[in-house]
Amino acid sequence: MFRLSSTPVSAIGERPLPLLRRFWPEAAAVLSGFLLALCYPRWDFGWLIWIWQSPLLAALWFSSPRRATRPRWKHGFYLAYLSGVTFFVINVSWITEISHTAGSVWAGIAALAAFTLYLGLYFGVFGAFAATVGRWIIDPVDAIGKSLFSQSFAVLRIAVLNGAAWCGLEWLRGILFTGYGWNGLGVALKDHLLLVQFADVIGITGYGFVLMFAGIIAFCTLARLGLELRERRRFRPHLDFVAGVAMIIGLFLYGTSSILKVPTESVDLRARVLQLNIALEDKWSEDIKVRRKIIFDYRDLTRSFVELAPHDLIIWPETALPGHFSFPWIQDYFNDHILKGENFTLITGLEDSTLDGKEIYNTITVMKGNTGSYQMYKKVHLVPLGEYIPFRGKFPLFEWIAGGIIEKDFTPGDSHEPLAIEKDGHSIGIVPLICFEDTVPRHTRQFIRPGPQILVNVTNDGWFYDSAEPTHHFYNALFRCIEFRRPMIRAANTGVSGFIDERGSIFDREGKEPFPRILRDEETGSTYIRGSLPATLKVDLNPPMTVYARFGDAFSIVMGLIALSAAVICRFRSRKRDDSPGKR
Repeated sequence: MFRLSSTPVSAIGERPLPLLRRFWPEAAAVLSGFLLALCYPRWDFGWLIWIWQSPLLAALWFSSPRRATRPRWKHGFYLAYLSGVTFFVINVSWITEISHTAGSVWAGIAALAAFTLYLGLYFGVFGAFAATVGRWIIDPVDAIGKSLFSQSFAVLRIAVLNGAAWCGLEWLRGILFTGYGWNGLGVALKDHLLLVQFADVIGITGYGFVLMFAGIIAFCTLARLGLELRERRRFRPHLDFVAGVAMIIGLFLYGTSSILKVPTESVDLRARVLQLNIALEDKWSEDIKVRRKIIFDYRDLTRSFVELAPHDLIIWPETALPGHFSFPWIQDYFNDHILKGENFTLITGLEDSTLDGKEIYNTITVMKGNTGSYQMYKKVHLVPLGEYIPFRGKFPLFEWIAGGIIEKDFTPGDSHEPLAIEKDGHSIGIVPLICFEDTVPRHTRQFIRPGPQILVNVTNDGWFYDSAEPTHHFYNALFRCIEFRRPMIRAANTGVSGFIDERGSIFDREGKEPFPRILRDEETGSTYIRGSLPATLKVDLNPPMTVYARFGDAFSIVMGLIALSAAVICRFRSRKRDDSPGKR
């Protein structure tokens, strides 16, 4: 085992602060959580994703419980949970913005506390695993002795096991309790498209394995080199480092090959997204003048654009209008003021309801020419505390946090059939994704069919104002394009509106449009603005059915099962040793 020297720290040089000596494992865990948070907006120090885990690993592997009777798994859970809470309290701090709509700052604080305390559990489970089953154990004599490869194999073993555990937990986090899978490790590679193209095979959760594996290899390599230098012996072979480098090179080569592919047959869609940046207070204002202005603004902007230049698609954001599709005035509005006499397709987010008003739906509605042509998708994956209150009337906390915002729960839809538009004689499938649905790969996957398709997301990130949330949302959505090799159009009321190609790029790879195809202020870079953005989207007429589209999260599930099996075997062997005659 690689154990830290038993010599008290105080015996080496000057005596350190007693608190630092006593609480260095906790400090290391908190540091790791902080470094991981810096990998994502608003900081975007993505390079830290390769090293953030080093302090936590040192604490999990090289520190001991303060009480000799405390099991190592509890020690590991405690340290990693501390790291996870640190990460999430920074990473999801945007959730406190609901204080504005809830009318109480305490609602935002309660939401943040509940969210982070729950999400930190996944880190805690990883820590319990890494401190026991995945613990790095290195014998200094063996490390510099005659055995050339034993330590390399030992490092590879714990890198695989810990990578598998982390990967499986990321997948689990994305499915339990409707799932919050945002900002897995792979999302930090959003600016390194060559590295993440393999997501079309393993999904973005699969990169949890890749990055944990690589981070452990790097940490152990440095530790082994330090030990070899300290003992003044020659360096030993580091096959584990070679394996890690080979994996990264393989990802680069795969990414290069993927980026260079171009469709053999394609069709161009001339599209425009509208982002009116309407405050939540105005969208459903009781003042009829305020609501009327919203209605007229959409009309005037849409008509001016389609009359000046030909468009195939105009996309409005989620719940664009303060009314339901079934309302007579909404029907008249579209037929008489928006669609009449124009040859374009409108895709808009709208609310709809049953005639008796008992059920209300969040929809994407597609129309061309008149409302009689409409196709409608009713949102399936509803957001807790955003579109419904879990355990309404049974658990007071959730009702207290969001009861003033959500007076009535939305009803979920039940269809995963794509919608469709026509262009140049080709039927192009529309994968409709409302709000956070574009961050849920297992949901998106159910719409994927052979033939040309585009992903269309309409959202309203106005709930979180000018926080980091809209940017988090956008970057997590970007990976759906890589996983399924379909381009995406995003129309946000406030947030990030724009166009993403099937390689996850926001740039036109043909060079006709030199600027990023997202709506933002040119000086400040803020996406919290009012405006519109046109682009020509190239749609592959023969897109691949990717491995991920066919098999989903099979890789992540297998990794999780490997880690679970290792934990069960380790537990069984431990109990067997405890039950042996010599232990009785």
